[in-house]
Amino acid sequence: MSNKLLGERLVQKGYITQEQLDKALKESPGAEDMLGNVLMSKGLLKEEDLLKVLAEQFNLPFFGRLKDAHISNEAVKAVPAKFAKLYGFMPIALEGQIITVAVYNPMDVWLAENIKLNLGFQVRKVLTTRHEVDTAVHKYYGAVSGTVDRIIEGKFSQGGAVRAKDESVEDIEKNPDEASVIKLVNQIISEAIKARATDIHIEIYADKVALRYRIDGVLREMKMPPDAFYIEPAIVSRVKIMCHLDVVEHRIPQDGRAKVRLLDGEEVDLRVSVLQGYFGENIVIRILPTHVLLDLDKIGFLPEDLKTIEKLIAKPHGIILITGPTGSGKTTTLYTCLSRLNRKEVKIISIEDPVEYAIEGITQINVNPKVGLTFASALRSVLRHDPDIMMIGEIRDSETADLAIRSSLTGHLVFSTLHTNDSASGIARLMDMGIEPYLLASSAEVIISQRLVRLLCSSCGGKGCEICSETGFKGRKAIYEILLIDGEIREMITSHKSAQEIKAKARAKGMRTLLENGLMLVEQGLTTKEEIMRVVELE
Repeated sequence: MSNKLLGERLVQKGYITQEQLDKALKESPGAEDMLGNVLMSKGLLKEEDLLKVLAEQFNLPFFGRLKDAHISNEAVKAVPAKFAKLYGFMPIALEGQIITVAVYNPMDVWLAENIKLNLGFQVRKVLTTRHEVDTAVHKYYGAVSGTVDRIIEGKFSQGGAVRAKDESVEDIEKNPDEASVIKLVNQIISEAIKARATDIHIEIYADKVALRYRIDGVLREMKMPPDAFYIEPAIVSRVKIMCHLDVVEHRIPQDGRAKVRLLDGEEVDLRVSVLQGYFGENIVIRILPTHVLLDLDKIGFLPEDLKTIEKLIAKPHGIILITGPTGSGKTTTLYTCLSRLNRKEVKIISIEDPVEYAIEGITQINVNPKVGLTFASALRSVLRHDPDIMMIGEIRDSETADLAIRSSLTGHLVFSTLHTNDSASGIARLMDMGIEPYLLASSAEVIISQRLVRLLCSSCGGKGCEICSETGFKGRKAIYEILLIDGEIREMITSHKSAQEIKAKARAKGMRTLLENGLMLVEQGLTTKEEIMRVVELE
């Protein structure tokens, strides 16, 4: 199709004006595919509109969204990732020896020849935008597949066994082919950060490596090419090197930290755990942004509840407990409360396992049980440093619980967490640890139970779109229940009343449960009832 004919069709369709065409024809060379590029570069023409016209001219189907094309796994498996990425197409369907591919440049006359020569297929084309092709390749092949292919090729070209458990650090660092492993690990981490993941799971099984990202609290499996199985030891070694861990130790668990910088200058802390499984070493990487907006107003408390919390954390002494399972946002809420109290005239010390966010103005201690630095032993030492406010990452045993309670009774404001299902169960848990009811009743000010629920994607309203990776959800919000320890509740504690009785009394006095708070979000159209039930036990 000549530039002139293409331009006339664009004018006929109303995508551009005649004046715009005349100007673009003067600027574009004679090559047939240049007019569209000139118009798009000037912002005068959308790629989708150009391809619609080209689809008509070449009598090709056009797909605005590739997910409407029903991409088959057989077609994806028939084309290597590196081949699809190199030539810029996405395999759609495979029928015998005919493969249907989505392309964004219908004038690429060599594509069909290259596919026939290298893969042996006859080619049928459909048109879509470059963005759709890139997105589909990323989705069905994964961001790291091309890198894995190059690593495997380099390894086998040297005639060496790839999956060797005794592979040394020196080989990984010095061999230029092994430098691809560095790129591979960087890709895995950067893609996770872009996807808003909080954790990266790299798991080895009998004949495959699984890569999963935890996004909005739910694990989502990412594409990992089968050949990644052969270089999994090199991936583990690279992660260990980043965290200054022992690369020759494969028997015992190892924990470490690393810091990475993205292209935009953002720095991210990584907390890494390596654990020996049945088939090899597994890795979990926790992603911790170095700059976190710790704003109490953004946690999700209702205005009246926020006022209550602000009054409680302003008290000179007492204990404030937050309960919930792992990953429910307890630590973030504690950090946010400490940030609100963080000022020069106040001494704040935290004892954590591990320290997740570094906050200037707060003395943060990382427990280390290997050398005898437990929560209890650290707490005893902290009391000699004259703190006004203390944060104990978690109350795990009776000794820590007793020290925390007694510290709150001797003029300290203490924050801590417990692993219980609801706020009233926190009272029972502490009593089970041996805390005397009168001590607990005298020291506890509030027990807050918390969960994080996924919010419906604002772009699609929960239907699933590209922005939310077709899940229908994007972002999370806290739901909570606040059990205020007032006079009546204190009497119930000293009278050894059950958690159910205490909860019933608190509800009668106006406490909203986790379920009730969650259903309020459902009524506001922010999430679904199924999502609330996923994270809250049915009462």
